[in-house]
Amino acid sequence: MRSGNMPKSLYQNWQFAIEVNGFDVALFKKGQEPKTEFEEVAFAPAGSMFDQKVAGRVKFEDITLEKGILQDGSDEAAREWTKKQVDVNAVVGGMPNDYMRDIDIVRYDRAGNETRRWTLHGAWVKVLEYDELEGANTDNTIEKLTISYQYWT
Repeated sequence: MRSGNMPKSLYQNWQFAIEVNGFDVALFKKGQEPKTEFEEVAFAPAGSMFDQKVAGRVKFEDITLEKGILQDGSDEAAREWTKKQVDVNAVVGGMPNDYMRDIDIVRYDRAGNETRRWTLHGAWVKVLEYDELEGANTDNTIEKLTISYQYWT
């Protein structure tokens, strides 16, 4: 006799995509889902024998995205994005409306159907870095972007 319960599928790490406005060819190989953390606020109301705890200010953790760099230079999107934040040669910084973007992190099931989508609003590049150069290494060069954002939906 069967209980009628069907086994549930778990998400697998490789079933994701990262969609960034302006990245035509991204080749993202690693990323993170959003993390939300609340500060704890404690107060002692009159007559209470113990502190009451409530949620305080909310904080959204930065995420790091990693992607391969194409040799032909067809993907300069991250460098162009940072140039919108600051142009060192022109000694000017960009306005938030010029460089803040929305980023979508999408999860898929095994058949390729979208099952979950997070949109990071007001995202901008906090850190842009590349792998170290190493003469004995044949791995692909990886570009790492640490992204800060306002909030997610």
